[in-house]
Amino acid sequence: MTRKKCWICGKCVHRRGEMKTHLQSHIEARKDECDICGKAYSTTAALRAHRTVHTVFDDHECDVCGEKCIGSRDLKIHRNTHNGVKGHECDICGRKFIWIGNFNRHLTRHMHIHTGIKDYTCQICGKAFTSLGNLKTHLNAHMGVKNYECEICGKAFTQHGDLKRHRNTHTGVKNYTCQICGKAFTLLGNLKTHGNIHTGVKNYECEICGKVFNQISNLKTHQNTHTGVKQYACQICGRAFIRHDDMKKHEKTHTGVKTYACQICGRVFTQIGDLKRHENIHTGFKNYECQICGKAFAMLGNLKTHGHIHTGVKQYICQICGKAFSQLSHLKTHGNTHTGVKNYVCQVCGKAFRQHSQLKIHENTHAGVKIYACQICGKAFSLLASLKRHGHTHTESRPMSVRSLED
Repeated sequence: MTRKKCWICGKCVHRRGEMKTHLQSHIEARKDECDICGKAYSTTAALRAHRTVHTVFDDHECDVCGEKCIGSRDLKIHRNTHNGVKGHECDICGRKFIWIGNFNRHLTRHMHIHTGIKDYTCQICGKAFTSLGNLKTHLNAHMGVKNYECEICGKAFTQHGDLKRHRNTHTGVKNYTCQICGKAFTLLGNLKTHGNIHTGVKNYECEICGKVFNQISNLKTHQNTHTGVKQYACQICGRAFIRHDDMKKHEKTHTGVKTYACQICGRVFTQIGDLKRHENIHTGFKNYECQICGKAFAMLGNLKTHGHIHTGVKQYICQICGKAFSQLSHLKTHGNTHTGVKNYVCQVCGKAFRQHSQLKIHENTHAGVKIYACQICGKAFSLLASLKRHGHTHTESRPMSVRSLED
């Protein structure tokens, strides 16, 4: 069995799990803290070396910017940042590094990029790195150490690069642009995930129904349809939604702002989706067809409501008399029979009706439209009731209500 050596103390262990536990002991053993900045170290020697960072050396001050350095070597390195002296150049790519005597560790580490040499290997997962600093940073991910904290929201990261990229989410900087559609992102990972939309790659599969998605966020949202979890709640009315986008769209209904106007009739809507569905009324486009009777509808909601006719489901119940209806509109119309409200008024004679259908039939009497014809003599009527009364003249069966009117 291969033995693994701790890069901190040199102790050897036999398993990766043991190495992880051992490294954690170094983190827990860091009891020596700097009394100036609070940073902790596992040994007194390491703490003593760190304290020199806070020590001010008046004789090592930069004559350009006034910054104080620790020792003449650090001052020499710092001055090169002002004069631009980069005496060490990579023979392969030409990248230059600041002059620090005859040997430059930065150039040496940089050369590993071209040679592929990775001398520093993680004893836990086996990942290799070109520098010891990168390995140490990587080990923080295994031990849960997050030294880099966002000063805006407090979120912490194991690597400084991750913190820098995270800051872009606050500043709005989007450095990663899709070469196909031009959409920009703050994180490279988001750009890569977005690329699946163009390539058609769907790597994320639902374990319940097998449906696949090109983004893991879409998969997580979809999984809520199986669990019924609605984690996005409206702050005004409390209505909850599975998707964050649906919740944001819903919140617009409370503002009363309707920015989407129909170019044909002028009706306005709070959501563009509602406008598009409304436009189907004018175009006659009916994309939603009933699989049972073939009747088509311009809106999906209307198709779903229509489906109750075939299933016999009547989920809308009158709270006064208990009568049930398959459609909400029918329940609302029925409610007028209890309240006596007549909202539908004839523009010709002023007569009011409880139902819109009753008004439309009544208007036929003014327009002279006669859509009800007798099957025996062919005589036509504007109202169905008039046709039924006329039918008695052929059967010689005359109701008392008719006779009393003639008397």
